[in-house]
Amino acid sequence: MKNIKAIIFDWGRTLYNSENKEEFSDAKQVLEYCRTKGYRMAIASLVSINNTVTPAERISQIENSPLRKFFELALVTNKDKDAIFDEIVEKLNIPRNQVLIVDDRIIRGIKYGNKNGHPTVWFQNGKFANELPNEIMDYPKHTIHSLNELTQII
Repeated sequence: MKNIKAIIFDWGRTLYNSENKEEFSDAKQVLEYCRTKGYRMAIASLVSINNTVTPAERISQIENSPLRKFFELALVTNKDKDAIFDEIVEKLNIPRNQVLIVDDRIIRGIKYGNKNGHPTVWFQNGKFANELPNEIMDYPKHTIHSLNELTQII
């Protein structure tokens, strides 16, 4: 994908395995690759009501992660993930069509990205792998099944 200047990653189940409580094994390598390519990077994370992790705990998870050093911004919410996507895009000050969104949820990150003119990559993995796109949710530009596949796209 040409013209990409920044990447917004989802945290839970995209970079961080929420079930095992650890970063995905290939996350660091992928983020190092992205950094060598000059991409600015951010994290957008939603802690849902039925999640066992509070926003403060999620912030602590991210801040104490060895992956944190790769990110310019890391925002967490328990209300409206679209709002933090908007805040990140505003702070990055990069046109939306140059900000890639990588997320494991069709109904959240991919839907937001497609609706707002972002290129999107769906990490079809884990708990939400069967949450398939449709005419309402729209299809991602790319679908990957491991984080390493991202390096072949960007």
